[in-house]
Amino acid sequence: MAWAEFSVGGPKEPPGFPPPLLPAAFPGYRMRMIDALLRAPESRKELLADVVRVLGLLSILAAVVLLGPVETSLFLLVMLGMLVARALTVLPGFDAVYGLVLLLAAWSSVADLYARISWWDLVIHCATTGVLAVMTYFLLVQFGAVPGVRRPHRSSRSLPLVVPVLVLALGLGLSVLWEMAEWWGHTFVDATINVGYEDTMADLAAGGLGALAAGIFLGAAVRRSGARADGRLAQKSDPRQNTDH
Repeated sequence: MAWAEFSVGGPKEPPGFPPPLLPAAFPGYRMRMIDALLRAPESRKELLADVVRVLGLLSILAAVVLLGPVETSLFLLVMLGMLVARALTVLPGFDAVYGLVLLLAAWSSVADLYARISWWDLVIHCATTGVLAVMTYFLLVQFGAVPGVRRPHRSSRSLPLVVPVLVLALGLGLSVLWEMAEWWGHTFVDATINVGYEDTMADLAAGGLGALAAGIFLGAAVRRSGARADGRLAQKSDPRQNTDH
């Protein structure tokens, strides 16, 4: 589904589109997500995102054959995240970037890059938290929990500011959950997983920075879409544009 199809606001709702605050339990809403998951790609960017999902499937097969159950579970989790993205309404091109970042984070763990490169952990925390925060925002939009944007829509002074704040808050929350997962993994799965006060604070800071950057980018996209819509509405309302020559 294209970014141009969703969310709150706009001079006129597209025919047949569900209300922005439609409950997620509504059967037709779930069917739309299933249809989006199963439909064929409609653009090059969507095709690229599906190619990334194929890479995720190949990673699962490689983990089953060559690695082990822990690595297999990791790639299955990544694949689940990429399938969720397939069912949601996201920015064109973001789906592919999201999938690539998740795969990079997973393979970095498998290749033990976090231990080999001292700063790589912070880079991955920054990038992964950023894309996960944006994807969580899109997921909440899909369930009508937060405001989004449907083009064409009138420009809003508040929405381009609200979106980055929401994405930042989501990113910080996800960073906390990530650190809890690392502690659980260190305690019950692999004692070599690095945990500690300094590591945790650095990871939280990197995750927050990534979420803030991603939120600012998404807010800028909201602002640009509103400005373009205002220009089109101004042209339609200008009587000189409708004069026959």
